[in-house]
Amino acid sequence: MKRVLPLLGLVFFTPPSHAGDLDFAMGKALFDRPWTSAPSSTQATDGLGPLFNARSCLACHPKNGRGDITLNDKGEIGGLGYVIRIGNEKGGPDPVYGRQLQTNAVHGLSGEAHVLYKDGYYDIRDLAYGPMAKDTNYAGRLSQPLHGLGLLEKVSDDAILANADPDDADNNGISGRPNIIDGKIGRFAWKATAPSLYIQAGNAFSNDIGMSTPVNPNHYGDCTEAQKDCLAQPHGGTEMFEGLEIDSKMLGHITTYLQRLKAPAPTALSDDGLFAKTGCADCHIPSLPTKDGQSVTAYSDLLLHDMGDGLADGIREGDATGREWRTQPLWGTRDTKLFLHDGRAKSVEEAINWHGGEAQNAKDRFNSLSETDKFNLLRFVNSL
Repeated sequence: MKRVLPLLGLVFFTPPSHAGDLDFAMGKALFDRPWTSAPSSTQATDGLGPLFNARSCLACHPKNGRGDITLNDKGEIGGLGYVIRIGNEKGGPDPVYGRQLQTNAVHGLSGEAHVLYKDGYYDIRDLAYGPMAKDTNYAGRLSQPLHGLGLLEKVSDDAILANADPDDADNNGISGRPNIIDGKIGRFAWKATAPSLYIQAGNAFSNDIGMSTPVNPNHYGDCTEAQKDCLAQPHGGTEMFEGLEIDSKMLGHITTYLQRLKAPAPTALSDDGLFAKTGCADCHIPSLPTKDGQSVTAYSDLLLHDMGDGLADGIREGDATGREWRTQPLWGTRDTKLFLHDGRAKSVEEAINWHGGEAQNAKDRFNSLSETDKFNLLRFVNSL
């Protein structure tokens, strides 16, 4: 069978049985591709921005892992994989800067701000379009690892809802609840704002790279009506790609790539019952069943929990309040260097001690362990 793939300028000759492998390879090529601004000599690669955080998916997820933070001699962030989310407690965007700060721009424009970082805290300087609204809050987000996400997508809604207890009916201080997005249960992103990997990838293209997709057909990404110079720039939407910059086939290929990334191998260490004894397992549920009878050992319930004042960011996303976060899966912890949503914690223990709200009791039980038990529990979590 002959398949012509104009978006890469290549012609492949493959039998139909290899279609899935080809979709995966195409998805990886698109995931790795650095996008360019429009107009470009190759329509299949343009559409970047006009405002953006990164030129490619790979830039924010090196080796499909978490982002990194590097600093120049002025303390400005030089790494990729972090973004600054903005918004208010009611769920509204900033009227000028939208829902995310874009620190880069195509030729002729300037990024929206410079971002400095010190000891886990982000500082915004030189806002290009004037001050934010008085009720706008901001918080850092460090990109998450991508391994195993296809298995999380297979977890049934019933399995997620089985662990929800929005009114704390069992009176254990934990009241997890789902984030409902357009009638569907969110399960991806820090506040569970995406019900599927297709939607999550589309959101990332819009917010991080500034490109239109079937999920968000706006060619100008997060640009607002107040940013006239951004809206005056050319875009890369063409009839060849459904009038978009990333059409449904491209987004489908990337989704296939994400769905097929293998999950981290399970740990060989035992927790000696400490994970459950401290209450960590009440939210970081070790295993969830999938629709096809498999078991996903991600250590998450995929629900929202109030994590207290220390981790609150004041930004509502969907049903998630400024104090709520989706339980972060712990698989892949052994490859993690910076923890929590903004990378402020440099160790598992430091991350635990930022926990509050519904996790306060578990944190207290952890800190009351003997030094030997605490060491063994941390060793276990760090092996996941």
